[in-house]
Amino acid sequence: MERSVKVYAISLGDKDLFPVEVLDEQPVGFSVCVPELAIYTFGKTEQQALRRLFGHVLDKYEDLMNSPIPLNENEQEFLNLYRTRIIPALVEQNIRQSPPRPPFWQRLRRFLEGDYEWRAAFLDSLNASLKPSAA
Repeated sequence: MERSVKVYAISLGDKDLFPVEVLDEQPVGFSVCVPELAIYTFGKTEQQALRRLFGHVLDKYEDLMNSPIPLNENEQEFLNLYRTRIIPALVEQNIRQSPPRPPFWQRLRRFLEGDYEWRAAFLDSLNASLKPSAA
C-alpha cells in the first residue's frame, strides 16, 4: 500500500527553521516528524498532528535546558540548533508582531516570573510558518 508523504518547510521570514515530514496513514491518522530534532508524534488529523508536533518542539527545548544530567552528543546538537536557529527566529518574529502589547521589559519580567504566555505566541508563530516545500 502506497502512503503519501508531504514535506513542509518551517520558515520565519527568510530563515528556514526545520523541515517537517507528514505521513498520511489513513484511515488511522497522520504521523509527523522533525528528523533534525528526532521528534515524532501522531494525530487523527494532519492539523492535530502538527499542533502536537509544535508543542513537542517547545517541550524538547525545555527538557534539554532543564536536563539534570549532562547532554549526550546528539542532545547537544539539538540544543545548538535551538540556540542558533529556532529560538532566535521565534523571538525575532514575536517581537515584530504588530498587535499592541506591553513593552518588552514587562513581557520579559512576566516570563521570568513564570508567566508562559510566550509559549502560545511561539506556537502561533510556528503554525503560521507552515508551508509546503519542494524538499
